[in-house]
Amino acid sequence: MRFLNFVWILGLLTPLLPAQIDIEEGPIPGRLYSRDLATNQAVVPISGKVVVPNCDRIHLVVNQDGIPWSSDVANLDYSNGDPPFVFKPTIEAGLRNYSFELLLESGGQTQRAIFVDHIVCGDVFLINGQSNAVASDYHNEGLGNQNQTPWVRSYGSSSLVEQEVVSDAKWHIADGIQVYASGTVGAWGLRAASLISDRFQIPIGLLNGAVGGTTVSQHARDDIQPENLSTIYGRLLYRAREAGIDQTVRGLLWHQGESDGPTPPADYIAAWRELRNDWLYDYPALEHLFVFQVRRGCGISNMKIREIQRTCGDFFSDVTVLPTTGINEHDGCHFTYSGYRRMGNWMAAAIAKRLYGVTISDKKLPPNLKEARFTSPTHDEIELVFRSTNQTLVLDPGVESYMSLGAGINESVVSASTSPGRIILTLSGSTAATEIIYRGHMGAGPWIKNSDGVGAFTFRVPIIP
Repeated sequence: MRFLNFVWILGLLTPLLPAQIDIEEGPIPGRLYSRDLATNQAVVPISGKVVVPNCDRIHLVVNQDGIPWSSDVANLDYSNGDPPFVFKPTIEAGLRNYSFELLLESGGQTQRAIFVDHIVCGDVFLINGQSNAVASDYHNEGLGNQNQTPWVRSYGSSSLVEQEVVSDAKWHIADGIQVYASGTVGAWGLRAASLISDRFQIPIGLLNGAVGGTTVSQHARDDIQPENLSTIYGRLLYRAREAGIDQTVRGLLWHQGESDGPTPPADYIAAWRELRNDWLYDYPALEHLFVFQVRRGCGISNMKIREIQRTCGDFFSDVTVLPTTGINEHDGCHFTYSGYRRMGNWMAAAIAKRLYGVTISDKKLPPNLKEARFTSPTHDEIELVFRSTNQTLVLDPGVESYMSLGAGINESVVSASTSPGRIILTLSGSTAATEIIYRGHMGAGPWIKNSDGVGAFTFRVPIIP
């Protein structure tokens, strides 16, 4: 990967001979152009002026993996000063690198003026949230770049320092280990992007603007100055616009909520709703939002916020929610690489389903509760009915100990059994409880899962009499 970065530096968009061409618009090394979904192509606008005299024509040569792809030529007219030129070549999405070469012709002789390479065409995604969206190498394992590939790229720096954000105007190979630095996207983000890239044979651009330890209100947009670099929202929007991808972002991936433990649920959903509206405004091509439901840890105990996240997709048709339960590799706040790797797997599957038309059986979806009801007049047994009615549910021994019947209730869940799409809970006695809560837990331990090991969402719901 270091070699490839070195090649990109050599290919900077600067004249090989000084002051031959003044470029107004054109590709920079390593740039990803978002494809038009209808044509599977992208236009690469190239314009500027020739600033040396006595040239007859300017040539554009585009190569795909070193093989000629397209060419164009324009006559130069000096009658109004330095002659302008405009080219609009197209490139095709796929695991192909394109190079662009401008040559000046004078007296039948041509000379290279500019050369830039490692240009690709693909899809673009954003990540935001707090530390589990940053998803850095918190345990110093050095494993986060196992899926690093030249086909997953990021623009600029996720630094929290304004000047560092402004000064990094380059595309990088995406990095899953470092934090708040050039090209950093986090471990699960890199894993998900690499899986999508490999499965659909398409380059992926991924920008991560997450900041650890932040509440949802800290992610708010500055409506007076949207690109305010002192804000989380503004830094990511600035990078997206500088990269030229803000109008073509397909999906936004969100993991946040641990720091909102004390936040009233109504305030949380109001802030998130406004944030979603701002994303849809500033990223007008945004098709879908992918939201992780947070789990116990990092200080959160607010089941009501987790319940809002679980049901978020019921209120917003463009939202898919993913669990973080079922993963044992958790230190009480963050995950080890193997945990983030599984999150990346789940995220890639969700993206494939929503944006790439992959059919996934309901049985493979994360178990999501539909309702809970008493099954006996003595109220000593509860049936949990899940949304996927034929789904195989796996209960780890002892998982019932992580269910409760709410405050002030002395009875407890003493055993659990399962049938397709259902769990029967036996209680210690007749109860006056009106709700059932599945809190999950920090670290390793028993879970409710589907047959593929994907954890069930935690929940807090009323019990139907």
